[in-house]
Amino acid sequence: MTGARPGGRGRVIRAISLVCALWLGLAAAFPARAQTMSYADAIAQLAAACRNDIERYCKGVPLGPRLKTCFDTNDARMSPQCQQTRRVVYTSISRRAAAQRNIGDICSADITRLCGTTRAGENLLVCLLAASPSVISPQCNQTFTDTGWRTERPRQ
Repeated sequence: MTGARPGGRGRVIRAISLVCALWLGLAAAFPARAQTMSYADAIAQLAAACRNDIERYCKGVPLGPRLKTCFDTNDARMSPQCQQTRRVVYTSISRRAAAQRNIGDICSADITRLCGTTRAGENLLVCLLAASPSVISPQCNQTFTDTGWRTERPRQ
């Protein structure tokens, strides 16, 4: 190629290879799954991926809304790895919180049919855990999975 800079093509190939390796690494670290991540897993992933960014931009900020605000404020300066992890974590945690907030409404017909009540009270969790996923409606089943209660409660 005339007029091309020496090493230019190799540099592009290396950059593309790096991007592909990063993408594959993130895909392996955060596989698609039907359930949301636990709050403990979310914190662990953020701590691992954003350790240097937290030290640099959010040192001394406690966990919770203030740390999220610090992350949001400094988003453009955060490393690509931290930015990607934050998107994955925030999406999952938002889905989990919405499922926990809305399960009573989404699963009302299933609760009535399976639990013999129209109230989403204390026995709701025990009732839904006892029911086979095959007898729960698909939307309720996914919402119940997204709450995290199906996987986290039995471990406690």
